[in-house]
Amino acid sequence: MTRAARPVTYYDTTGLRLRRNGMAISRTGSAWQLDLGDGRGCRVEAPGVEQVPHELSRLVRAYSRDLELVLVPRQDGTGQGAGGKSGTARQVVLAYLEREVGALARADLAVRLEEPEGVHDLRVAARQIRATLRTFAPVLGGRLAGRFGPALRWLGASAGPARDVEVQRARFFAALDKLPSDAVEDEVRVAAEQVFTAQAEEAAAECAVVLDSPRYLQLLNALDVFLVVLREQSTGAQGKRARRPAEKVLPELVWRVVAETDARVGTGDVHAVRKSVKRLRYAVEAAGAALPVEQAQVLKRLRALQELLGEYQDAVVAQDRLRPLVEAGEGTRAHALVLEAEIRCAQQCAEALPAAWREAYRQLAPLRRR
Repeated sequence: MTRAARPVTYYDTTGLRLRRNGMAISRTGSAWQLDLGDGRGCRVEAPGVEQVPHELSRLVRAYSRDLELVLVPRQDGTGQGAGGKSGTARQVVLAYLEREVGALARADLAVRLEEPEGVHDLRVAARQIRATLRTFAPVLGGRLAGRFGPALRWLGASAGPARDVEVQRARFFAALDKLPSDAVEDEVRVAAEQVFTAQAEEAAAECAVVLDSPRYLQLLNALDVFLVVLREQSTGAQGKRARRPAEKVLPELVWRVVAETDARVGTGDVHAVRKSVKRLRYAVEAAGAALPVEQAQVLKRLRALQELLGEYQDAVVAQDRLRPLVEAGEGTRAHALVLEAEIRCAQQCAEALPAAWREAYRQLAPLRRR
């Protein structure tokens, strides 16, 4: 006699927020399954449990927004395709902003699943959203767009320590591998691993608290409402620049970031330049084909510049970690040698910056109003 297959039931918010993002939570007997729509998933055994287990519901919080996950009908096909890009300044930037808000939710899930790049992606998404709202505020609602700055800055800063530990751990051990073998005692590696592990655990715990906090959920909900307002606002209620063709408005807004970056390069403040270059790259990505430049080439140049500035920043952070040990006499010869290497690295990056920026500036020059 053939045994009857157990029925499969599906759970979602009443508005099908998971399904609209290509995900599904299902239950077969005592087995609960989260499918992410890309071949990945998570399975939980929970005998006797009638509601979605907390282990799964917390993973999809960026999508469910703490709404109740209830029994829903099965429906083949998930997700919704993105609409085509339109030609007004508002529509072009809004399409990019919607993608980045979606990227923030995906990064949230990656962090909860402890994927290697999850924290990095979360910080990047928060920065991209904040930079886009700032650069293109004239076409995205002005002061309303600016209200998200503090919360997005808080989110990025909260995830910062976890990412910094990842970067500095890899950087320190790579530096040790470059030293002569007789300069690195085994105790140095063991002690460093203990320190980095403890710091990583503490930073990960702090990041988890942030993602489960009411303030974070309020930010996600506010971004959703903001996108709906922008999407459904009548043409007549939009500002003049928001209604104009993208190629008539966006080059000028991006050029403002170019000018800001150029001024900062002139001051020699490398940290300030780094922030401006990030914002500039995101602005070029958002404006896309509306800019009278070879976007692929410009983005390639800006990424290279960003890598140079990132190397400078990582070297400075490494110095801040090592210098107190060396100056207090608590470090080893290996610590002193790595510190010297980080000082040289930062100097070389700072010296290479002006020439690297001049090349990027040359490629961006067509944005300047004539």
